[in-house]
Amino acid sequence: MEIISQNIPRVFTILAEMLSCMVYVSLYKERKEFKHIFLCTLCFAIVEVAYLKVSDSIQQWFWPIHMIILFVIMLIYLKATINRSWQTMIYCTTKAFIAAEFIAAFEWQFNFFYEWNQKFDMFTQSVIAFAFYIVCLVALYFFESYWGRDSRHIEISIQEDIIAGAIVVVVFILSNIGFFLDNTPFSGGTINDLFSIRTISDFMGLVLLFAFQSRIAQIEMRNALAILDRNLREQYNKYRNYQDSINLINMKYHDLRHQMENLKEQTDVADSEKMLLINNIESELREYRPYFQTGNDVLNALLDSRRSLWNNNQITITAVADGKILEFMNVADICSVIGNALDNAMESVCMIDRVDKRLIHIEIGEQKNFVMIVVENTCEQKVKFENGLPKTSHKDTKNHGYGTQSILTVVKKYGGTVVFDQKDDWFSMKILLPAK
Repeated sequence: MEIISQNIPRVFTILAEMLSCMVYVSLYKERKEFKHIFLCTLCFAIVEVAYLKVSDSIQQWFWPIHMIILFVIMLIYLKATINRSWQTMIYCTTKAFIAAEFIAAFEWQFNFFYEWNQKFDMFTQSVIAFAFYIVCLVALYFFESYWGRDSRHIEISIQEDIIAGAIVVVVFILSNIGFFLDNTPFSGGTINDLFSIRTISDFMGLVLLFAFQSRIAQIEMRNALAILDRNLREQYNKYRNYQDSINLINMKYHDLRHQMENLKEQTDVADSEKMLLINNIESELREYRPYFQTGNDVLNALLDSRRSLWNNNQITITAVADGKILEFMNVADICSVIGNALDNAMESVCMIDRVDKRLIHIEIGEQKNFVMIVVENTCEQKVKFENGLPKTSHKDTKNHGYGTQSILTVVKKYGGTVVFDQKDDWFSMKILLPAK
């Protein structure tokens, strides 16, 4: 009990938890409005202080349950202020919890070593602790901003939450077991030893979580690159398969057209039934001729390959395209940009009930030494954006939403820019590439 009596004042720990949570709220771009965050923070502070009063005389055996309650309060606060899934917020809470435990233990070790708790009153100690926490959390903020920026967009899975939770439990046991059991391999001989063990354990727990987070980010990046590569190959293979088919169709079309012309010359004009039959056959043949003539065979194939889908789904498409200016682009890159843009536009307009509002417009031209590619379509759903890119409407975000990523990758390759935008019921993708 002597150790417990000289331990960190609980108000210090709660202050560290509140500040740690606020750091992670500021890191996420999906945080809610300032007014909402302010009200949630105020409620969070009231709940923490109220719980501090209610649990002031808790028994030693209740301490682990007390920490779980504080963890749940932190989790609810973070979920209320950040628009991310529960799984991701659980992982975020584990980091905020361990960070709070570490900075509280770190500050208290200085406090105990320099005997600030005997030299100063509680108010002065609180000011010192607050300043200490601010310095540590500012360092945490910049560390997370630099090293953790690639992992904040990742949706954490339940399995990853379980691993992170296991790390927190093990760290908590190792860092606090000496305060409850005297005779263990992890108990210290003196109070200062116990404080050192706790501080080092919490720090190592924070390092482990960051290492685990870095590993998750690497795996997700590898998977994303594999999906992008697969997406590129799929678009290119679609083009190649259709190009082979269209070449064969064009040959047959030209042969049949010449045969029909010869048949017309040999048919008596007075035989109206035969002439009507020949004219009907010619009309049907025209449906198989190449529809788009942009001056670029790849672009023609990409547009023609989707014509049957547009007809089946009653989609109206208009195109004003000078395909010759795309000759500097690699075939696979044209397939990736145009193919993905058309597929996304088709998926969007097919969600519209009224067929007369299913519109897609394509424009490709040159403006002031820049190649401009514009794909626009009607869109009744409100599109959400993240880092300037539209978020996928599919629930499975791990395997969808890579079409726009593929477009962005190709555009960056050619030193261009792409802008996605939605105004009312009209969605647009505008690309500018330096003309070669």
